[in-house]
Amino acid sequence: MIPETIYNRLDRRQREFINKFFSQCPQALSAGMMLKTYPANHTLINADDSCTYVYFLLRGRLQGIEEHAKNGPYNFTEIKAIDIVGDYELFTESAARIVTLTTLEESLFLILPASDYIAWIKKDSNALFIRTQMVIRQLVAQSQFERHNFFLDNRTRLLHFLANEYGRINRAPELVRLPHTRPEMADKLGCSVRTVNRAINQLLEENFISLDHGKIVMSYDQYLAAKSALQKS
Repeated sequence: MIPETIYNRLDRRQREFINKFFSQCPQALSAGMMLKTYPANHTLINADDSCTYVYFLLRGRLQGIEEHAKNGPYNFTEIKAIDIVGDYELFTESAARIVTLTTLEESLFLILPASDYIAWIKKDSNALFIRTQMVIRQLVAQSQFERHNFFLDNRTRLLHFLANEYGRINRAPELVRLPHTRPEMADKLGCSVRTVNRAINQLLEENFISLDHGKIVMSYDQYLAAKSALQKS
């Protein structure tokens, strides 16, 4: 059961998930639970750290960062509420964190000690089934995206990536300077830097992006045009 002091701070959607996931958890598990809010740009998990806690993302968004990419760290995924992070390593019996996770905006978490979480979920078929469903949905969505992405040309793949980054970085109609280097984009797209440069030149000619001192910038109008073009591709 969830402590009343925590439960009372949750909204309806959060309570529905918590009621379902923790319906069969032992009372003793609640002793180690914490509810915390972290500001934007807070590092929740560092790659290679020990696996101390499991985090239930109840509100907000996280950014996954691959620290060991060939050309240096790059952002590779966004995680939205409601989700669970910090337990993949427990299921794979990894001693250290695989990736770094940082908050993209103010985010609310229910936090459990990792040792308590894994000891409980091994015995709770209800919670384990729900978590398995969540993981499978994520894997299916990722697989569908990768299959779709595989058949796109490099210009369209880059446009898709840049439009997604605009939406991730800024939700207001403003000019956005995209932070990724060309080697980072090449890693993300699985191609060479030379190919990325060629695709950037194509997008410049089509006015989907602009350059500012060599950095890619995208206006809100360009973002809308990119989204419209991608829907037709």
